[in-house]
Amino acid sequence: MASAGRQAVCRYVELENDAGRHHQPSSTTLRRSRALMPGVKAIAGTYATASGPNCFGAVMAAAGVTGAETEWMQLEPFEKWLAAQCRPIRGSRSKPGTVLVWRDPERVAQHAAICVDEDFALEKPSQGWMTPRWVRPLAEIIQTNRAKWQRLERHQLER
Repeated sequence: MASAGRQAVCRYVELENDAGRHHQPSSTTLRRSRALMPGVKAIAGTYATASGPNCFGAVMAAAGVTGAETEWMQLEPFEKWLAAQCRPIRGSRSKPGTVLVWRDPERVAQHAAICVDEDFALEKPSQGWMTPRWVRPLAEIIQTNRAKWQRLERHQLER
């Protein structure tokens, strides 16, 4: 791609994914959550180098699975990781290390995010290279991903 074309595409992506919509977790939050989510600091606010890496890989990478942020993480490894590293929880409260999973009527996972504190969560909103792994207000992430036919589950990372 010619330099001028690359600059135009990069500028478009920057405008569409306004940096103001990404919340940088405080150093206190990162220190408190490091034991549960050692990868959050490294991937928050970053972009994949190509299309493919998805929400499941971003959640796993935030929890410390090396290299997961660069993969198009399939459902089977994500579900195995979820079963091995987390326990299902009830209720609507979220705390650091709460994994949010949206499931369709057949109980197939459609999207995932992970809470970095009580008010913010990390997600990768698509498999496209142009969407960042960003930290946004938890309420916004839940609202944005709400779909009539999906159900939100919560799981707690255990260490």
